[in-house]
Formats: sequence, structure tokens, C-alpha cells
Amino acid sequence: MRNLTGAVARDNDFFNRINEMQAFWRNLETDNLLLLAPRRVGKTSLLRKMGQDSDTYGFTTIFIDVSDCTDELHFVQRLYGAILDNPLGDRLWGQIKGSWLGKTIGRVQKVGGAGFTLEFQPNSAPWTRLGEELADALSKLDGRWLIQIDELPVFVLKLLNQDQPAERARVREFLYWMRRLRQEYAGIRWMLAGSIGLDTVTARLNIADSINDLRIEKLGAFDAPTADALLEALAAAHQVDLSEAVRGYIVTRTGWPAPYYLQLIFHELRDLSRAVIEADVERAIEDLLGPHHRNYFDYWRQRLYDELGRPDADYAVTLLHNCCRALEGSTRSTLNLALAGAIADVPAREDKLRYLLDVMQNDGYLVETQNRWRFRSPLLREYWLRRLAPPEDANE
Repeated sequence: MRNLTGAVARDNDFFNRINEMQAFWRNLETDNLLLLAPRRVGKTSLLRKMGQDSDTYGFTTIFIDVSDCTDELHFVQRLYGAILDNPLGDRLWGQIKGSWLGKTIGRVQKVGGAGFTLEFQPNSAPWTRLGEELADALSKLDGRWLIQIDELPVFVLKLLNQDQPAERARVREFLYWMRRLRQEYAGIRWMLAGSIGLDTVTARLNIADSINDLRIEKLGAFDAPTADALLEALAAAHQVDLSEAVRGYIVTRTGWPAPYYLQLIFHELRDLSRAVIEADVERAIEDLLGPHHRNYFDYWRQRLYDELGRPDADYAVTLLHNCCRALEGSTRSTLNLALAGAIADVPAREDKLRYLLDVMQNDGYLVETQNRWRFRSPLLREYWLRRLAPPEDANE
């Protein structure tokens, strides 16, 4: 088992999640799924593992990451490319190449190990029809298909963040179009995933019914026994003397034992030539929180701007500044007051606060405990307090 600190965990590097995957496969027999998972819990690794195992459950799985798609046509192109790159893609191409759809595709090319790239004939058909024709052709093949779409909410937010009525209409059209595909083609199952909640986005636009056919599933950090078992497996694989007591200390100190953070801490400890002690764990954490490892945590701040855009990302950062200053977090009234300078209208401010708290809870930033909002990850809180938050008396 390798010590991974960012790469997708595949094959023997993938750890556990047995109960979650069994539940997901069971529910895919009857439903399409919306997977809500904060970042850094191993969502993409789980999707890939399910794809490897899908034959056992009678599915052929197609995986696409749409986080870099720029518009709806790009989304459809990505879907075509992923399906044609599947081992069964030749069957699909044989079915459509002589049809209107095949003639619409201007160029199909296999690019090394990177999969297929394709282009549509200029002004051939709207993206809606191109996607529908693909789903129709796919549904006519024998067998069942599972299409996993990773980071769909990031793509949706790219359309939404332009914050113009026309762009909001595009988001509505796209999400209702996807709903029609899910309902019309029973031979295709969909598993939509993202590190920001699609349910929150649709609620903001008052179009929650565009995803009401999806069964919501959640993926979180490991529980304490599973986190301990991961550390034990890593220690055995790398011949590190990591006692049960020290493993327990790592889990406790991590607070929110997402696989990513457990792997990071272990990486700092694995070259010790003696038994690991608690002081080593503290030194490892201090090193991870240092300025030379900003990329481990600053990603959380940057992603807010990538996903939310301004001014919502600025508001979210202000809320996080407030939440990090006390271990127990901040009350909702305190957070409301923190936005008062930027949003004077009280109902509008409360609506924005509700939306941002929902996003940051789904996205793994915050959790509500005893009527206070605090950081879900103590490590991220420490980093935010040290490296990002201005002094408490500073003007935010």
C-alpha cells in the first residue's frame, strides 16, 4: 500500500469504504444517485473503485470529470469522448457512424493514452439534441450503463457565476435537460458527484425539482476505527513503528480523519528510524502548517473563488475568519453581524448567510455543533487562523 498525498487511490491503494459502496450499488438498482462529499474524503477514488468493480454488479461504467468544461457543448463532447473510449465504445460507434449522428461528428481521434477527442460539424445541431441522441443510442445497446459525472456542481457554478439572467436560464435548462435524460432512459443509471452541494445550488435558484428524482447519498471522513486501521496498514507497508496509542493520538489530533490528512501526517513520520512518539506527531503537524506547505491548505481558500466567484467568496472568507478565532466556533448571530457591513438589507443578508453556511457545510469547511459554527477540520482551522485570518480587531 502506497502512501498517497494527493493522487487518486487505485487498486491496492484504495482503502475500505466497503459499506458505503455496497449501499450505493444496492440503491443503483432502482435509483440515480447524487453523492454529496466534502473535498479530501476520497470521493473520486471511490467512484473509480466502483468503476473497476462494476462488472460484478452488471454495469458498464463511464467516468467523466467535468470541472474544466466551459459550456454545455463541451460537456456533451466530454461525455461522447468518455463513452467512445470505453472498451464497449466500438459497439456504439458501429451503431451510430452511418447515421445522422455519426455524420454530425466531424472528427474522432484517439490521442495517446488520453482517450478520444472529437468535434461536431459546425452548426450541426444544438447540444441538447446531441446529448439526447447519444443517450438514445447508448440505451439501445445490451446491458446496463452507469455514468459517473464528477464535479458537476463546479461546472454548473461556472454558468451561474456570471450572475446574469441569461446565464441563470442556461443553468435551469441544463439541469432540467439532465433530469429528462435520467427519466427517459431507464437502461442508464447516473451517479452525480461533487465537493459542493448540487442541492444547495438548485435551492438557490428555486429549481430543487430539477434533482428531486435523485437519491441523495453522503460520503464523509473515516470513523475512528477505520482511520486507525488505515494508519496500521500504512505502518505495516512502510515498516514504521506506530503503536496503537500513537495511532489513536493521530486520529484524535486530526479531529476530522479524512484519508488525505491521515496520509499527509503519516508521510511526515514514515522516515523515522525509531518508534514514533506523540511529540513526533506534533512536529509533523507543525511542519504541515508551515508556510512551505501552503498548497496543502490554501487550496481551500482558492477553491471558494473558483466555485463561488465574487462577492460570495469574499463573504464566505469573512465567515471563516470569524469561525476560526475560537475553538468552539461562532454563533449564527455573530456571523450575521459579520456580513452587515457588506449586505445592509436584513432579509437579503439572512438569505445569503443561509446559502453560504449550507455550501460550506456540504463542502467540508464548517459544521454546526451546539448552535455554533466551527471548522470541521481542526487542522484547517489552525492553518486558517495562523495564515489567513486578519487580527481580530482588523477591519474585514
